[in-house]
Amino acid sequence: MELLQLRYFHEVAQTQHMTNSAKRLGVAQPALTQSIRRLEGELDAKLFERQGRNIRLTPCGQALEEHIAPLLSGLEQVPDVIAQAKGAERNTVRVDVEAATLMAVDAIAAFRAARPQTAFVINQANAAARWDVRVKTVLAGAAVDAKGAHAFRERVCLAVPRERVGESGSVALADFAEAPFVALAGSRAFRAVCDELCSQVGFAPNVVFESDSPDVVRKFIALGLGVGFWPEHSWGALESADVALAPIADERFARDIVVEAAARPLGHGVPRHPPPPRHPPAAAAAHRSATRWLWR
Repeated sequence: MELLQLRYFHEVAQTQHMTNSAKRLGVAQPALTQSIRRLEGELDAKLFERQGRNIRLTPCGQALEEHIAPLLSGLEQVPDVIAQAKGAERNTVRVDVEAATLMAVDAIAAFRAARPQTAFVINQANAAARWDVRVKTVLAGAAVDAKGAHAFRERVCLAVPRERVGESGSVALADFAEAPFVALAGSRAFRAVCDELCSQVGFAPNVVFESDSPDVVRKFIALGLGVGFWPEHSWGALESADVALAPIADERFARDIVVEAAARPLGHGVPRHPPPPRHPPAAAAAHRSATRWLWR
């Protein structure tokens, strides 16, 4: 059975008049008659019978009409359903947050306040997830390939007992060679940046506790249970009377937070000759908003 055959059958079932149905459908009556006969042959059932100069549904025809009428009605709504889905897609922003979670959440909240119709789908460091905007971290000055990406630089400080901070306000990493370090787990991007920086200066932190959760690490450090690397801005203020956030004397200890937009819209395959990127309006606006938020 073909959809066109079912549409033709449904029209004839409504009018129960072959000539009038052919006119309404804009097809020749012989072609309509042949389509109905092919359908009857496929179903091995008589769907219409003569009643004077007109036709009427047989019991089999009536059963078929009752079954397909709601299905065809639903198909007629498909354009409206697709239009609604396209509208929802234009107002949905998928954000992959690999770093600076607190700042990303604040930026999203500010954007939602200005554009409450926008929906957000948030993923955290999920390589398989689709995204419109991504927030990630790299070593300070590392090359960023994505066109239109923006980088915000912040120092990587050390959270230490307040009495260990000298008059200069900064600390030397070598002074904490024996100190217990609290760190993010190795799967986190900020940990990878810190490990690379330590490697460059020949320092191996004595990690006694690590966690996948930045919140847990922050709390452990604030409680004075160890020292730890702490981004100057993106982790927020260090709320502890006994622990201070001190810049590291080595200026290499910094990272870039990068905000980038996807190379092409979601849901499209890779064309042979890719056109210039076009993003859903909400996604493009969110990318601009997140960039402004980091530089405010």
